[in-house]
Amino acid sequence: MITVALLDDSAKLFEPNYHYTVVLFPGTENYSTLKIAADTLIRELQELSSIGMVIDNIVWNFKLYFSSDWKFLATCLDFNIINSNYFCPWCEIAKNQRKDRQTEWIISKKMSILNENPKAYSGHYSPSLLNMIPLDHYVPDKLHIMLRITDRLWELVLQEIKNEGLFNDITRNIIIKEMETLKIHFEFWKIRDTDNWYYTSLMRNDKLCILRKFNLAKLFDPERTALIRSL
Repeated sequence: MITVALLDDSAKLFEPNYHYTVVLFPGTENYSTLKIAADTLIRELQELSSIGMVIDNIVWNFKLYFSSDWKFLATCLDFNIINSNYFCPWCEIAKNQRKDRQTEWIISKKMSILNENPKAYSGHYSPSLLNMIPLDHYVPDKLHIMLRITDRLWELVLQEIKNEGLFNDITRNIIIKEMETLKIHFEFWKIRDTDNWYYTSLMRNDKLCILRKFNLAKLFDPERTALIRSL
């Protein structure tokens, strides 16, 4: 599903009734499907971008922005998956350069260059579906990214406990009790005839609460607690 909204209408921007559905399609979310499903929208956006719209003899010009979760954004760009060697839609950083804290990675890619040569930058394969929108107007959903990061951090906390051989009833009860203190419903359960444990999926507000308030000192030594907390 693709929706549009008027960013200038800030008072109503976050109201669902003012997000208008323009593309709705069944099937797999991939570049080829989107290219067909959004064909009319793409042509109309090209027209809005280049000549605007005339209403009552007044010409309205538009600045277009595109915001979505990372996966949909990369799909529209026909760009690499996130764990690829070249993973950033905006700059040319490679995976082995992630530890380079001296370089200021800025939005260096240009949509105009991709329009001339869709493979000009590593990791790009086909023309962007929304190539009328400059790359510095592509805005990732920061909340979605943050929630994915918190999911991964919590997985790593549990994985470290398992690696230390401490994932037992005592530790699980400590975690559950701490969750109760935070007023979060949380359970562990074991899959029958396996050694695999599942746990309650956390909702957005619960994830934020754990990130801010979970007492890691009940699970790790002070040095390790400080390191994890710093992340």
